Amino acid sequence: MADYKGPLDYIDVQTRIVEFRNQYPTGSLQQVRYEVITVGNKNFIAYTAAAYRTPEDQRPGIGTAWEPIPGPTNFTRDSEMQNAETAAWGRAIVAALAADTKKGIASAEEVRNRQMTPTQKAQRELADAVTAAGMSPKEFADWALRTREVDVKTAGSVALAALTREVQEKGKKILEPDHDTAQQTLMDGLGAKESKR
Repeated sequence: MADYKGPLDYIDVQTRIVEFRNQYPTGSLQQVRYEVITVGNKNFIAYTAAAYRTPEDQRPGIGTAWEPIPGPTNFTRDSEMQNAETAAWGRAIVAALAADTKKGIASAEEVRNRQMTPTQKAQRELADAVTAAGMSPKEFADWALRTREVDVKTAGSVALAALTREVQEKGKKILEPDHDTAQQTLMDGLGAKESKR
């Protein structure tokens, strides 16, 4: 595995489709089913496809692929269904023995979609921690901006990791003002009232 180059070591689905069409000109790729599945506290789109070598094919190649919802990377977010479909097609073609698997069953797209930058990984870990703590992502994002001056959409991985640790340690209580902050807010409010007199 020392020569691993990432997605370049895998065959993309587009190439697998070309190989399939060259071998089976009357073949087709068809949806078998799709469904949203929840595992733990995560949702996935599960897509199953069939690669029919001929219109009369009694034993088509079947491939299934799952994509997390929401997609964890810029390549998968807001196109989870399309990515699951493409991956399932590639796997169905392999199952129909119509594509080379010397470079692996996973397609180049599947490998690329699983590679996250450190910031994307930190965003995913924070989102998982916030969800596990039972908080609304928007409420938490507003809190982080207001109390920690961290915009969770643009912050770097170090700031996001610090927020994740804080959420994991304190849970939903993180949204409650601490005593010093509450005291200061009360004093500020009282001071504002006194200055109006």
